[in-house]
Amino acid sequence: MKRNYFDQWIEFTKKQKQIEEQLESKLKEDSQLTLNEYYVLYYLNESERGKMRLSDLEKKLFLSQSAMSRLISRMENKNCGVIQRSCCEDDKRGMYLSITSKGMNTLASASVLVDHILKNELK
Repeated sequence: MKRNYFDQWIEFTKKQKQIEEQLESKLKEDSQLTLNEYYVLYYLNESERGKMRLSDLEKKLFLSQSAMSRLISRMENKNCGVIQRSCCEDDKRGMYLSITSKGMNTLASASVLVDHILKNELK
């Protein structure tokens, strides 16, 4: 029987979920980071001047405002020193997040693991 596009989609999503679970597990084990925390550090590092508005980061991670606030609070408590909050000068209601040098070091170390896993899984 010929595979249809939906069957291909199901296979794709299964593979993606397996890779995400592996990344989550190995990041926690080796770097004490969740996959979402890794994403935060990655996106902050890739952004202009290493900082982003909290609302823009929410969109990249597909998280609600409350979920993002909880994630950032956990990161501030757990990984003290990897991110920093500051108020937006042009909009006092807005919040900027920036990656610190400790955050860049944490990201660099975790990226070696992530790259290794993705290289093996995406062959």
